Amino acid sequence: MTKKIKSPSPAFQKKQIEKNSLKQEKDYTKYFLPFVLIVTAFVFLNTLHNNFVNWDDDSFILNNPIIKHLNWINIKNIFLNFHGTEFPLTILSYSIEYKLFGLNPFSFHFINYILHLLNVLLVYIFIKRLTGNSWIAFITSLFFGIHPMHVETVAWISERKDLLYSFFFLLSLNNYCKYLFSGNKSFNLLWSFLWFLLSLLSKPAAACLPFVLLLIYYYHNKKITKKAIISILPFVGLLILIGVYTIFLHNTFDTFNRSLLSFNFIDKLFLFSYATIYYLVMAIVPFKLCVIHFYPEKVGAMLPLIYYISLPVLLLLIWGIFKLKHLKHEIIFGLLFYFITIVMVLQIVPVGIAIVSERYSYIPYIGIFLILGHFFSYVNDKKNSFDFEIRSLVSLSIAVLIIFYLFTSFERGKVWKNGTALFTDVIKKYPEQSLGWRQRGNSFLLKKEYKSALFDFDRSIKLGCKEAGLYVNMGIAKENLGYAKEALSDYDTAIKINPNSSSFWFIRGALLYDKGELDKAISDFNNAIKLNPNYTEAYSNRGAVLLSMKKIDESLKDLNKAIELDSTYADAYYNRGIAKYFINDKTGAYNDWELANKLGNEKALTLLRKYCK
Repeated sequence: MTKKIKSPSPAFQKKQIEKNSLKQEKDYTKYFLPFVLIVTAFVFLNTLHNNFVNWDDDSFILNNPIIKHLNWINIKNIFLNFHGTEFPLTILSYSIEYKLFGLNPFSFHFINYILHLLNVLLVYIFIKRLTGNSWIAFITSLFFGIHPMHVETVAWISERKDLLYSFFFLLSLNNYCKYLFSGNKSFNLLWSFLWFLLSLLSKPAAACLPFVLLLIYYYHNKKITKKAIISILPFVGLLILIGVYTIFLHNTFDTFNRSLLSFNFIDKLFLFSYATIYYLVMAIVPFKLCVIHFYPEKVGAMLPLIYYISLPVLLLLIWGIFKLKHLKHEIIFGLLFYFITIVMVLQIVPVGIAIVSERYSYIPYIGIFLILGHFFSYVNDKKNSFDFEIRSLVSLSIAVLIIFYLFTSFERGKVWKNGTALFTDVIKKYPEQSLGWRQRGNSFLLKKEYKSALFDFDRSIKLGCKEAGLYVNMGIAKENLGYAKEALSDYDTAIKINPNSSSFWFIRGALLYDKGELDKAISDFNNAIKLNPNYTEAYSNRGAVLLSMKKIDESLKDLNKAIELDSTYADAYYNRGIAKYFINDKTGAYNDWELANKLGNEKALTLLRKYCK
């Protein structure tokens, strides 16, 4: 007799299906992180072959003497005497790169590229640790990695500070999560604190981190306790200590734009609401991307209409959040993460010349993408019984966004190829703003395309730019085209606008020297040295003029001073060799010319062959 096999119960069958489904999910989720990293790496691959751009890259790297000498004295100066936006760890990273690779743009772009990939990795780990959901971590990190608003941060070498501070910022968040979720082990809190210190030294935007830690505690425990507040007290103490040091002792962040005083309190309220809504909209549908988005021009006493619309939209958004029935906790967390990390750049106090900047979205967008990840997970959770059509529509929408972001980011990376491409893009977006024309002209000037530079400079002046530096650069272009008289007129205008720039006096003095107006050239070099007593080139050129006037002793005094200030300045050795030859010091002349030749002065070799056979 055959024994009848009993069929499994429906409940047992359902349990087995769920178990198998969970196993399958675990199998494919292990590919999420590699996929995100590979896609991100591909999108930004074209930025590796970009050049430096004449938008901070010149001042931070190309013409920054402090990065060109990696020694203990300079490292001490980097950390103790920093100012402006020269943040210690960021400048130190440039200095190390310069030591290893010189001024090779590929190496600088490559480090930015790697830092971004590391940040994507850390975002995935952080969100996975925070939510325990691989899908949420996948969507958040993928959007973070490929979003077009983040191209500026990765493709712009000078934005190393954002990448670096974000790297340490995310490490700190991850260690704080481990502190919360692994039995409150104190060493995790200590590591979080140390990463916070390094983040602050990379960029002060990390100052918001203690408040983000409180937010994470709230997300995990749904309340703020005394223990939570105590855990962040060391972070707040460090923040106060560094803040006092940087702001009061070094006046580090004095970047306030005085021309923005025309905005009253009501205007600033609308500027704030506009910036808040702008970043939210651009998180979903980025458009009109540009390296700079200018403040609006007031017509009479009025801002453009869109600024007035932004405030009721913001209030409506806040009202809608409080009316939510689903995902309310997650949405509030994501929006608070966004707001806390971006509030300092929402133009409560107008700073700089840009109402919004794409790079400011780098860390804040984690909160927005987290909301999108939660929404996708919520809709696709079988417990919530959404129709197949709705789940498909949401999945399709996410897929369309991903494809759109991939294409836009890849194309946007090309805009950062060089200064000419970058500011051609600015001109395309804001043709009536003088800055784009001026900066593109500067880029043409660097490439020695003088006629193109003059065209752009002239356009910039017609649009209202009256900066002294513009006239100097226009004069340099004209001088190189052989229009010495017109160049001199431009230098005169620049000095009239800003008589306190030593370089302006020096440049005009050099032209007067070439024109043979030696007394006037001496006068200009005198002014340059008076304004900058350590102006190596001014001493060297004044020495050369004095040499032409046969004032050998005075000439030697200046040339010796130039060499004392910079022992690698070839022209000073070349001219001092001539001065020594005049006083019959042929051995001294030979030594100076030989050294000048080694340092790159080709004219010295001619004199060596002619007079020192």
